[in-house]
Amino acid sequence: MFRRPLKVALISALLACAFASPGMTQAWPSRTVSILVPFPAGGSTDIVARFMAERMRALYNGASFVVENKPGATGNVAAAAVAKAAPDGHTLLFSTSGPVATNVLIFKNPPIDPLKDLTPIALVAEVPLIIVVNAKLPIKNISELLAYDKANPGKLNFGNAGTGGMGHMASELFARTTGRKFVSVPYQGSAPVTRDLVAGMVDVAFDLAPTYLPHIRSGALRALAVTTTKRLPDLPDVPTVAEQGFPDYEASSFVALLGPPNLPPDVVTKLNAAVNDWLQTKEAKTALANQTLFPLGGTPDMLRARIQKEIDKWRPVVTAAGISLGQ
Repeated sequence: MFRRPLKVALISALLACAFASPGMTQAWPSRTVSILVPFPAGGSTDIVARFMAERMRALYNGASFVVENKPGATGNVAAAAVAKAAPDGHTLLFSTSGPVATNVLIFKNPPIDPLKDLTPIALVAEVPLIIVVNAKLPIKNISELLAYDKANPGKLNFGNAGTGGMGHMASELFARTTGRKFVSVPYQGSAPVTRDLVAGMVDVAFDLAPTYLPHIRSGALRALAVTTTKRLPDLPDVPTVAEQGFPDYEASSFVALLGPPNLPPDVVTKLNAAVNDWLQTKEAKTALANQTLFPLGGTPDMLRARIQKEIDKWRPVVTAAGISLGQ
């Protein structure tokens, strides 16, 4: 009496398997999810990644989400590792725009093509930069910076946290926008730039805000402008470059979550929803504000479009400035 119902059930199960999407995964996450950060521990990207990982653990009933710092080659090491990872959603990349967008322009032999070798999941935050000078210089805004440069041609040194980084490219875009030529001085990170800027060894820096805020508040450094289209809450009296006579100038990085190529659509959907859910929380807003980041969010397609936009925007800047790394 049970044979017919059993036969029907077996046929139904077989049909379900036959017509299931090839991208569907079972019980994700089924093991530890590694979130690779392409920079050393303690930086803004790393800090935000750890807050997000905590949210993921809560959303998935204590599942293990572990942040792994994998620095090297201006972020290329981590990006390449994720690009080669199994497309099962257990290895992810939490990165700024360099390793997943502009590095393809800067390196002679980039290890990945970000639009082909990574799966966009979600934009997380906008990363603004500030333009800072030593407070002893008689410069209080962009107009005075340009006037000083005109009166002292070739004497202003522009420090940045590394060749090909957003600070470097933002300064080159500034030079193109204003029709000037500045001496670019690359460093290995923001800390040494800050040290030499305070000491007067370099005159100007284009960089992320957090490292400089204590020195701005102490009066040792002076912030001239913000490179994004809106001001920073931490520096409400500092106008943007656009507000100071250059409306087309904008320079920023972004933070985003990505995965290996061919990541199953259901995993992408789950992760994208988790990121957008987290960005609505007070915890996320506080964590981002503490790093002077603006929350973003949105769809995977929005992240893909942003990557393409960054590549298109910075290509002429990189080419004109001759920015190149690697052999």
